[in-house]
Amino acid sequence: MLQYLTKRQHGINSGNDLTSPLFDCVLSKLTCHQDDEHPGILSTSSSAASSDLLYACKFAQAPGFEHILALANEDGKIALQNTNTVGKSRPIHGYQAHENAIFDLCWAPASWKIITASGDQTCVLLDIGTSSINSVAKFSSHTASIKTVDFSPTSSSVFASGSRDGSIMLWDARDNSSQLKPENTIKNAHYVNGPSDVRSSRSKRKPSSTLCAVNSVTNVVFQNENTLLSTGAADGNIHVWDLRKNYTLYKGDPLPKTKIPYGGLSSRSGITSLSLNPGKTLLYASSMDDVIYEFNAVSYEETPIAVYGGHEQHSFYIKTCLSGDGKYLLSGSSDDHAYIWRIGAGPKPLLKLEGHGAEVTCVAWCSNDITKIVTCADDVRHRIWRLNSTSESNFDESLRIKGRAKYYDANASVPQSCQEVMGRVKRKINCKTPSSITRLQYHCNDKTPDDARLRNSLMVASCSPRSALSPLTPNVDSSRGASRRLEMTPGHHESPTRNLPNYVMDGMSPASDKRTASKRKNLDWLTDLSRKITPNKQRRIK
Repeated sequence: MLQYLTKRQHGINSGNDLTSPLFDCVLSKLTCHQDDEHPGILSTSSSAASSDLLYACKFAQAPGFEHILALANEDGKIALQNTNTVGKSRPIHGYQAHENAIFDLCWAPASWKIITASGDQTCVLLDIGTSSINSVAKFSSHTASIKTVDFSPTSSSVFASGSRDGSIMLWDARDNSSQLKPENTIKNAHYVNGPSDVRSSRSKRKPSSTLCAVNSVTNVVFQNENTLLSTGAADGNIHVWDLRKNYTLYKGDPLPKTKIPYGGLSSRSGITSLSLNPGKTLLYASSMDDVIYEFNAVSYEETPIAVYGGHEQHSFYIKTCLSGDGKYLLSGSSDDHAYIWRIGAGPKPLLKLEGHGAEVTCVAWCSNDITKIVTCADDVRHRIWRLNSTSESNFDESLRIKGRAKYYDANASVPQSCQEVMGRVKRKINCKTPSSITRLQYHCNDKTPDDARLRNSLMVASCSPRSALSPLTPNVDSSRGASRRLEMTPGHHESPTRNLPNYVMDGMSPASDKRTASKRKNLDWLTDLSRKITPNKQRRIK
């Protein structure tokens, strides 16, 4: 077990999930000690803790410093905390980076730089490599609050920002000009026509300010240096942008390379959070309909691979994140708890983190220590969850525990929101191959064995009205496994060229020698004579 934990800590996949249930037991021992409950960022006006809510928290990405946590609140302050230090709980000193709320922050890859997104319509690049936090540059071209930022995975100078004005801007911090301007701008990235915004295509009137919240960009995430994913507050779609295009030159609304449409039925279709697994192959989108969707980030298939639920999503401030190895999913919730799911184990949560007294919003998972989690809530507290090293029989220490991880009720039914989505997906791909919903069928019954899952998927294929393949039947030859045969009836499968004219039979084909004289065009005597002369005769004439 210790060897398995060491491999997971360094991101090494063992190739099987036989020890995953054992590690579920390890995560169930997560607790929050009294000394790990912190009362926010220190107020500058007094020595007391600030009453401003925390809006963002993320661990550093620089090798060897993954334990450093960055926090940002609604007063525009940002603070750093060493989570390896355990001591008496006290407020953290912060740096005034903005004069308005900081909604998001992002660490530069392998660097001591942080970019912030604020309600003052600016992004600030901070250098924390010295003994103090220093502002390096300010980026201001948005016309509304900036809600999200993300660095390029290959550069610590290129980042993207998304705003309530509906635009996405790409910036290069290496620009030495006096007035920094975006390198690329995607306007109306998630534009939604409101009922009061009916106008002709020739109208140049800009959308009203009341629609800013509807057209707001809520998340931007780099998949690679040339691909950017984004989501909106109302449409529920995930857009995939090719950054090699210059969208600034577009006169009309830009078209993404592809998009993943909203897969639910609820009118609350906004996406609050996006997360990519370490291999950039799986995408997790947390929606306002209380469902977290798992998509294939390679093919961008619109059908979700899996869905996760059981939490309550009543606010865009609630975020999700993945563990360092991508095997577990963490999310806040409006019911004052945080929830953990094991990827591929079904829609029901594995664990519930209890202890907060208000809505749990932003969460963070240490990338090199899977047993360290941070949760922030509207009770102006952020908590660090670690493995419980105290004995349960120690009564005095148990009183100092402010939060515990508990198993989710195994007898609880699948969340209603997930049942609706899974039912819709099954009806939608009833006429398609069932391989994309094998995991969804498994989620309906967590204890279904592998052979039953295979039979269920094949049964769906045999019942499909458009299926041209017969049911999977065992082959007599044991060395060749099961086989299928193509079944086509002439009444239902006719040749697509049956009604087309046959120029060969009609003598109209240019390569046919049986063309009738009546259908040949009248040619002059010289042209007709040249066509009758063979190549051998032409040589003789010469």
